[in-house]
Amino acid sequence: MKEKELRRADFITSVLLLLFGIWIIAATLKMPMKDTFGGVQNVWYVSPALFPLIISIFILILGLILLIHSIQSGGAKYFIDSFSLKYNGLSSNYIRFISILLALFSFVYLNIPRIDFFVSVTLFLTYFISIFYFDDEKLLKKFTAFYFIGSMIFVLFFAFGIFEILNVYYIYSADILAILLYSAYLFYSWLNIRGNSIFQRKLFVSFIVSLAVPMILCPTFRYFLLVPLPKEGLLIQLMHNIYYILK
Repeated sequence: MKEKELRRADFITSVLLLLFGIWIIAATLKMPMKDTFGGVQNVWYVSPALFPLIISIFILILGLILLIHSIQSGGAKYFIDSFSLKYNGLSSNYIRFISILLALFSFVYLNIPRIDFFVSVTLFLTYFISIFYFDDEKLLKKFTAFYFIGSMIFVLFFAFGIFEILNVYYIYSADILAILLYSAYLFYSWLNIRGNSIFQRKLFVSFIVSLAVPMILCPTFRYFLLVPLPKEGLLIQLMHNIYYILK
């Protein structure tokens, strides 16, 4: 195997090991660390979760060591370069088709059932408007790649049960991460259009529309038509509080 291919394989393997370790920890934390059997209280060091927890920690350590080595030896760079060459070789029409599918599938199957409806609509509209309104092939590819990475983070968090763990400490953790992704997308968009007054104006219009639509849509369905929203999270709960205070 050539040196570049070997280093690239190290990088991919390290990422898979880290994801596998995180998945084991997420599954292990669902096991009881303490429990009572026949009136006897078991201590934590006899818990069935202890062994897989230790194994997962070692897997994470080994995966992290391999990741650092692959980055230092250029494996991450080789992987990104090879992905970029294949991605940039695609036509704009094909990328736009992928962008539409990505927007719809992430909105319908990923965000709506699990993330606050207001946040889901805002995030969807911001991305969906930008891939058409800017009408620039380079921006289309950059925005699609950024949104895809953000969506994959949510897929991993939901698949490995990480949000279930975080919700123990704060019930709206998924909504907070979605708001952070929305803010990061706006900031990333602004970085790519600095100095272009036309694109800056388009970004501002996209921002206004993406907020105005859910601000009209959510109260209309929730309080006038009395239709429950698919997922009522952080912002919808805030809307409830404001509504009942004013009422």
